[in-house]
Amino acid sequence: MDALILWAYSALLFCLQPLGQIYLLWRARKQPEYARHWGERFAFYFKKRIAPASRRVWVHAVSLGETRAALPLIEALYAAESDVHVILTHTTPTGRAAGQSLFAAQLADGRMTQVYVPYDLYTAVARFFRTFAPTDVWVMETEVWPNMVAAANRRGVRISLVNGRLSDKSLKQTLKLSRLMGAAYRGFYRICAQTEADAARYVQAGAAAAQLVVTGNLKFDMKAPVDQVDQGILLKQLLGGRSVVVLSSTREGEEALWLASLPLSNPAFPRDIQWWVVPRHPQRFDDVERLLTDAGFLGERLVRKSELDALPEAARQARMQAAQVVLGDTMGHMFEYYALADVVMMGGAWLPFGGQNFLEPLSIGKPTVIGAHTYNFAQAAADAQAAGALVQCEDMQQGLEAAVNLLAHEALYSQQQARAIDFCAMHQGAVAKTLRCLL
Repeated sequence: MDALILWAYSALLFCLQPLGQIYLLWRARKQPEYARHWGERFAFYFKKRIAPASRRVWVHAVSLGETRAALPLIEALYAAESDVHVILTHTTPTGRAAGQSLFAAQLADGRMTQVYVPYDLYTAVARFFRTFAPTDVWVMETEVWPNMVAAANRRGVRISLVNGRLSDKSLKQTLKLSRLMGAAYRGFYRICAQTEADAARYVQAGAAAAQLVVTGNLKFDMKAPVDQVDQGILLKQLLGGRSVVVLSSTREGEEALWLASLPLSNPAFPRDIQWWVVPRHPQRFDDVERLLTDAGFLGERLVRKSELDALPEAARQARMQAAQVVLGDTMGHMFEYYALADVVMMGGAWLPFGGQNFLEPLSIGKPTVIGAHTYNFAQAAADAQAAGALVQCEDMQQGLEAAVNLLAHEALYSQQQARAIDFCAMHQGAVAKTLRCLL
């Protein structure tokens, strides 16, 4: 890697650190977790000691989606090797909370250590390597940090990009920093790309063809947690046959778009649908609740999922049946939401955010409707639509009509269920392919 370019990058990042601290404090106003474990952001890991292991794998999973994607791969790693310790890092509190939930057993028995990833400062990254001495580094999906790659290369540690995806939009941004980022991509031992198109874009970004392996998408290999699915089914039973549409993983502005498109004044629009609105980011829960109340969902018409969870079963049933809208304000329970849904309207694609992971509801046979902005999942969305497993719409109005149409036509609904399950089953196998490349 060009030493001068890397030095300039490191110096700039160091100068910008005060802004990073201000940003964390600003985020902490609504999500206090951002103000915790502050020292870990600079690789000060007090009292963090790990048991000796022949292989110590650093898995970096930025946030919720990457952490979930890492689950089947890490489980397969533990199954393949008995003497292995995983150092799991995150950037966001949401990712950290997901890791604590998904890997509770491994954290409890000492096979895993969980911390925040350090800022990509030369000294902080060096301190991380000294503290944990990883033998392998697996970076999930998109977060490529030049100093992390360079530090691994200096120490002879194999660093790989796993479940990699690179959109056209991200490629354009990468090419603006081609000397820095191109060298970073060339520093990877392996780049395990989700699709051939992703692999081609990595070569454009500066990677060598010999580094690339197309392994598929790990998210196809994810298994729904049985306890969450069972809980979702129980919740659905409390509604006594009422239809549920879950507007899932919504981003800022999409709830307002949904409200503006919801034809509540149209007498022909089904009145027996219960809507569940599940914002992607917890710091937005209160804002979305205010948006819903301002739209007229007052009193018994609106309830938060956390409120339902606190009620005894009889009271919970009455409260659920009275509500028109439920605000999904609990984290780590997405499969519970999907299991109770009749139809899922996946957020993140109704406005240009790139989409969210629609494979999760498809994997349990839930007819799923998405918007047009799916550049983060472009190939998977195109393949799913071609297979008839996914309904993609141009705008929110079309999405609402598609959801209602699925509920109204039993044969179409059953067909959509079967196609969703078949599509996900057809694309499994990424975990095995990836592990063969990395070990």
